[in-house]
Amino acid sequence: MHRATSGAVRVLESTDTPALLRLLERDPAHHVSVLASVRSRGTAAPGRGRIAAMLLGIDDPEHPGELASACWVGSNITPVHAGPAEGELFGLALRALRRRVSSVYGDAEAVLELHDAAGWVNVREVRADQPLLSIDVPSAIEPMPEVRPSRLEEFDAVEQASAAMFTEELGFSPYTQGVSEYQQRVRSLISGGYSLIAVGQDGEIIFKAEFGAVSREVVQVQGVWVHPEHRGRGLAASGMSAVVDYGLKLAPVVSLYVNGYNTAALRTYQRVGFRREGTFATILF
Repeated sequence: MHRATSGAVRVLESTDTPALLRLLERDPAHHVSVLASVRSRGTAAPGRGRIAAMLLGIDDPEHPGELASACWVGSNITPVHAGPAEGELFGLALRALRRRVSSVYGDAEAVLELHDAAGWVNVREVRADQPLLSIDVPSAIEPMPEVRPSRLEEFDAVEQASAAMFTEELGFSPYTQGVSEYQQRVRSLISGGYSLIAVGQDGEIIFKAEFGAVSREVVQVQGVWVHPEHRGRGLAASGMSAVVDYGLKLAPVVSLYVNGYNTAALRTYQRVGFRREGTFATILF
């Protein structure tokens, strides 16, 4: 890695955590998933094996002790405060490390350059235009009163709805990478109070969403889903209005990103009051 990047990229250690947090806190809306992870686990040296999570960094030459850019490297990879040049350097580093990858996501320019430099060939899909949206006030749309946090005794129904959304969105089953891992993820969201659902009169989940990343500055919404039999009735807008209300109890900003080709979802989020903050991209493997 050192040779591939001429020493520009290094592995971050625990002593780099304060500098990394300062970097992340400059723009939490763009980096909330990494910010939440670093706050919970710090910046550790890499563990054993090719899939152990680690962080890479590029030092700021004008400010000793500070970072110019960073990159979360786990099964998912996320560049932080990276433009095209930094994205290319991280891609060269990852190519040298021969990392296994499930996805790469983040600011579009950095993600696309990182992908090109890494030289991966087993790409499932490139989603190059994903508007990053945020809202910091309650929506003017009446919130769906049925939306509430799900309960652990509802795990089976929540798992089924979550898996249906995942498969519809990504085109493959979430269990491909392990049943127990996915079930633990769903269970942890429920336990944390970050899984929101609305249940119909027949007891079936008709709307759901989660807070996939939570920090004191921003919460990020993921997994928004309306049961197919209940679509076309405006449930997404009223459901998201309720989700925003819950999110604003946790942080002053609620964010999400959405595929640019999903015009129906974009219209819904605009109606709710979300505004565009940037453009993400996601590479799926």
